[in-house]
This record gives sequence, C-alpha cells and structure tokens, in this order.
Amino acid sequence: MVIVLLAALLGTALGDLLGRAFPEQALGRFLSAGVRVGTTSPLAIDLGVAQLTFGASVRLTILGGLGAAVALVLFFRRV
Repeated sequence: MVIVLLAALLGTALGDLLGRAFPEQALGRFLSAGVRVGTTSPLAIDLGVAQLTFGASVRLTILGGLGAAVALVLFFRRV
C-alpha cells in the first residue's frame, strides 16, 4: 500500500512539474489540475493542559491517479 501512495505522490509531483514547464498549453494545465479533498479548517480541542489539532487534506490529480493505478496493476501482477 505504501508503494501505491508513493506512486500517487510521484505522479502528482510529475504533473506539477509538467504544469510549470508548459503553463500556457492545455495539456500542462490539465495534468497539473487537481481537486483538494479534506477539511477546510482544522478541528482544535483545547484541554487546558494540551491542545490537539486534527485535520487532513488530500490533493487528487490526473497523474497521481494514473501513478496509483499503474502501481496497483504492477502489484497485483506480481502477487
């Protein structure tokens, strides 16, 4: 499962690099486009002695999803 997350991270980074390399072209904008899923503001709990803050956010991109899919296919071919 860690390999799938790393492949998605690598795909997202590659999409961001291509988007910055070709910012004026439609393909660069398409590959770097993403959707952010998660909390907009973190949940803070103040216990007097300690303060806990919870929050999560994930950015889903085209190349990130493609990287995760390729990693899953390669993983299940080996098993």
